[in-house]
Amino acid sequence: MPDNVPMNISKVLAEQSANAQLTPNQKLDPDAISKLNYEVMYKMLEGEVEKLIIENVGNPLIDDFKQRIVNKFSYLIEKLSK
Repeated sequence: MPDNVPMNISKVLAEQSANAQLTPNQKLDPDAISKLNYEVMYKMLEGEVEKLIIENVGNPLIDDFKQRIVNKFSYLIEKLSK
């Protein structure tokens, strides 16, 4: 993955928020900004894990990792799908 991807994501987010017609007095408190930063970082990590699993099908280490994830979340997935 190119090194400038986080910069591209932050640029897109900045452009989208600039077009959101926020009032000039709109201020985010530092806790809200921190929460947004963690959400963006989590989504990026989630995407990298998905990419790793998809690109490395058949690799015993990745297949074991994928199986452990499925085992840990299968109960939750079952409950959410009902």
